[in-house]
Amino acid sequence: MGKKKGGVRIKQVGPKAPAMPINPMDALQIPEDEMVHLPPAPDRSYRIFWPLQETFTMDTTGFQVIYPSYLDSTKTIKQGRRIGAEQAVETPSVMDLSQALQSLHIRHVLQPYKGYSRDITCQWDNAGRVLVDVSNHTKKELMLKLAEKLPNLPDRIARMERLKLEQQKAEKERAEAMAEKETVVKNNVTSKKKGKKGTKK
Repeated sequence: MGKKKGGVRIKQVGPKAPAMPINPMDALQIPEDEMVHLPPAPDRSYRIFWPLQETFTMDTTGFQVIYPSYLDSTKTIKQGRRIGAEQAVETPSVMDLSQALQSLHIRHVLQPYKGYSRDITCQWDNAGRVLVDVSNHTKKELMLKLAEKLPNLPDRIARMERLKLEQQKAEKERAEAMAEKETVVKNNVTSKKKGKKGTKK
């Protein structure tokens, strides 16, 4: 049989298959440059010895733990406060404790990143604790002495003053924002009333 002549071949052309399967979630992904990258977690085992010359020789066997929450007047007994509210001070920091201990010449170890399991907020807010040599005091006596010292620490006074100014600034900004919002609402109501009067015949 001879070859057929004049035949036309029709090639079907359809959409090309994608090189990779399409992910429907791609459109919801946050671009790399807009992602929030959290800082690395601090080393919770980090320690600072006082006095510094005993960094490699201090034996902390028998040292007692004191957290800022023990002396914090803003905490309840359930949250870990260990002395009376009238004797406690407002939001002491672990650095406050260390400075007060230094003023009393008491050996201790500062652990700035330790959290207090009884107060979960201490994991991210006001973390830290001190290990204290209580060989010359009971723990309760020492906590009361620290509470007496804390209000007069120069660094603490400066820090509390900064916090007070920041709070006043934030309250002022909130009040201004509320006043501005109320003004906008009043203006909108007035404009609507005027518009209704203008349509009356």
